[in-house]
Amino acid sequence: MRIPRLLFLLPLTMLVSLAGSAQTADQSLANCSGWKALRNIRTSTYYVSATCEMPTPGHTVELVPADPQGSDASVCVLNEVVHAPEGMVAQVITGFKLYCRNRTRTSYKEFVIKPGGIHVSVEEMKPKAAPSATTPSASTTEKK
Repeated sequence: MRIPRLLFLLPLTMLVSLAGSAQTADQSLANCSGWKALRNIRTSTYYVSATCEMPTPGHTVELVPADPQGSDASVCVLNEVVHAPEGMVAQVITGFKLYCRNRTRTSYKEFVIKPGGIHVSVEEMKPKAAPSATTPSASTTEKK
């Protein structure tokens, strides 16, 4: 019995189509924008946030400190890790609010998000100033 030549080509075409859809190390499923990095001076806590578009509703993304860190101690390198959903999900681009909090004594000036190589400068959150004794408050103001 003779097997048609097209059946031999079927595995090859499947392999080529799978190779074209595979993620490379430089790509991420998360399309994130609006990156912000804040530092609370009082608590030495860093907050990194972004808004991401995920390919399906079940995908989640988190930021994990890279190991090892780079040679510059003032730069924190974070890896963007995408978790795919289990089972069948709708193929709808879905918004996801990415939020990471880290308490450390290290004074970072910048965060680098990999695999995209995004650089995010740290802004300092200044504590609200308490009213001074010389500033009149509503309870001590006199009417003339």
